[in-house]
Amino acid sequence: MPTADIAGSQKKVIEQSVRPARIAHGGAGIPVRGGKTLPFVVERVWSAPAGHYPETFYVIDPKSREVYYEGPVGEPLMLGLQARTELSTTVRERIELTPGSYAIVFALQATSGGEFPVEVFEVSASEAA
Repeated sequence: MPTADIAGSQKKVIEQSVRPARIAHGGAGIPVRGGKTLPFVVERVWSAPAGHYPETFYVIDPKSREVYYEGPVGEPLMLGLQARTELSTTVRERIELTPGSYAIVFALQATSGGEFPVEVFEVSASEAA
């Protein structure tokens, strides 16, 4: 008889994407111009027990673990383990980042729900306009 895998956290991001807010800037990653980010969208799908939990995300250096940005904290309603809870945040703040490889870490009630790579890339002046 199959058994449930209940080891570890049941609060997990099962899908995610980080993309520029403007389609003209591409379909993935975080655009920067002059060392500061342009608007970007962070989407994630949680699988978690039903209830309201503090939820946020962080942009970090995957090697040093330094946090470059902490997203807004919300308390969305998680729909339960058998349902998809879809969240989206548009970051309009100008964050100081240089092009390169970073990671995005998702957190629910101070528990990591997953860590994923994200690329930060330079956008030319003509593309940024």
